[in-house]
Amino acid sequence: MLRSTAFDPKSVAVAATTYYPKWYKGRLKSVKHTDKVRGDLALEFVRTAKKLGYQIVVVNGKTPRTFYKELCNIGNIKILRRRGKKRSPAKRQAVKAASKLVGVKVIVLSEPEKLSLLTECMPYIVKPIIENQADMVLPKRNEELFKSTYPDYMYESEVEGNRLYNEILRTNGLINNNSSDYDMFFGPRVFKNDPKIVALFMRKYNVLSSEYFDVDEWSNALYFPVLLAFKKGLRVQSITVPFSYPKIQKKNEEVDAKEIFLEKRKAQRLGLLVELLRFVSFIQKR
Repeated sequence: MLRSTAFDPKSVAVAATTYYPKWYKGRLKSVKHTDKVRGDLALEFVRTAKKLGYQIVVVNGKTPRTFYKELCNIGNIKILRRRGKKRSPAKRQAVKAASKLVGVKVIVLSEPEKLSLLTECMPYIVKPIIENQADMVLPKRNEELFKSTYPDYMYESEVEGNRLYNEILRTNGLINNNSSDYDMFFGPRVFKNDPKIVALFMRKYNVLSSEYFDVDEWSNALYFPVLLAFKKGLRVQSITVPFSYPKIQKKNEEVDAKEIFLEKRKAQRLGLLVELLRFVSFIQKR
């Protein structure tokens, strides 16, 4: 593991999106209440980011007024109204706003439930960019923590997804045959606040029209920018981090809502691989 390094937290912007229609205020009534579980984690994430001194952008979607009030009460964060349900447009909103914040050198785009990313991982993932050793960082989960803290089905699905994704990247010459696998199925994306790099995250592609696949859900904002960075020869580093999945989220997904999340993960993995193949074909012709 890399040693951490001192840096000004104000030089880092954390960009996140929220969407918890069924969140409610007060104590958790049942671990089955996914929006409550995730919404509470998101609020803790934002409070922690503020406490640590990072600049924060939250694009807030369909949430109760009580949740929005909780966000506002945190104070000194930028809150934007989410314009639609799809994930990629909301992430583009967050990235655009984060890129305009004064003094920001690094943007960390992440799901707001990933508290351990803030408390255990931030120095490692921003260091290469602050020291001008990388243009983009893809955090890679420590294998032991990945296996022990995630739901079993999710661990197995994402390990297989990563294997296939990296195999396709190598076959098409986007990464070196000798390079280690990138943890593509881990959501956070860390990149330099440079107009040319930010632009990769602002593009919208429609390379696959189907009722079953929608690239503006995940791929446009999280995967295609990375593929373009590989294609352009940008400095993309894989950094192993001690990330742990929240215990309450694991319980929610593994015990009480397992079947729902199991099907969701299977569909997501298939969709991302199909979208990868179509996008690779698209960029290879350009």
